[in-house]
Amino acid sequence: MKNDRLFQILYLLLDRGTMTAPELSRVLEVSVRTVYRDIDALSLAGVPVYATQGKNGGVSILPNYSFDKALLSDEEQNQILYAIQSLRAVDQPVDSLLNKLGGLFQKQNVNWIEIDFSRWGMGSADSVKFERLKSALIGRRAVEIVYCSTSGETSRRVILPVKLIFKDKGWYLQAYCRMQDGYRLFKISRIVEMTVLEERFGELPDELPPLEQSDFAMPAMQEVRLLFSPSVAFRVYDEFERDVITLQPDGMLRVDVALPQDVWVTSYLLSFGTELTILAPQSLREHLANHAKAVFEQHAKKNGCSRKT
Repeated sequence: MKNDRLFQILYLLLDRGTMTAPELSRVLEVSVRTVYRDIDALSLAGVPVYATQGKNGGVSILPNYSFDKALLSDEEQNQILYAIQSLRAVDQPVDSLLNKLGGLFQKQNVNWIEIDFSRWGMGSADSVKFERLKSALIGRRAVEIVYCSTSGETSRRVILPVKLIFKDKGWYLQAYCRMQDGYRLFKISRIVEMTVLEERFGELPDELPPLEQSDFAMPAMQEVRLLFSPSVAFRVYDEFERDVITLQPDGMLRVDVALPQDVWVTSYLLSFGTELTILAPQSLREHLANHAKAVFEQHAKKNGCSRKT
């Protein structure tokens, strides 16, 4: 508790410049005598804190003192600022904190990066969801959710949220699931409904297990060879590593890459329409052709059309 109070005094003096001992005692809710003892402790720790007498006197820190001279390297300061910037991804009001820490670290520009993990077109929905999860995590409150599994089945369950995780373009929630009687990883985009309950929880039943690669349901991979037309070159360079792309003499782009064997790949490849040709494997080319045929027939039928044979 004392260490927290010493840091508060350090922060207050760096932020405000000068404060009297009675002012510090009121803010910290301790006696003036305790404030003086804490100031002595800071001085013994090498912090250049000093007191001046008179009408405008008080407790101050030497003007040129900042955290980078006492605790943190320049790289560590940048890592802290980067981490705080990333809080914007979960709709946290961090601008004031960034400005204050930027001043303490003597950084001229603390807005050198902006991070937004919300999905296009889903910004407000994601923000509401993260706000509720933040409230539950900080308040250690149980959450009732309706969750959609990879098989398409939904289930209602009560979970005890522990940690938010960003992995492979998606947000996950690690939580203790009462229905499964153990820790589970939930993809946040698959949480269909969510209610933060009044119930608060203390110690969890079991120790939080480390995350494993298998927790993220890694699918089997297959090697594929794709040929893209120049009109979608921007997407090819956006979505594939440069070393798997080979520019052809006619301007086409060949991509040799491993892709997961799941339903996402079918939808993803279909999004390129006729600008993509699957060179290999033959099974993937046939699968995509059959899927495209089924999509056509479904929509042609609904539109009252008939396909010529």
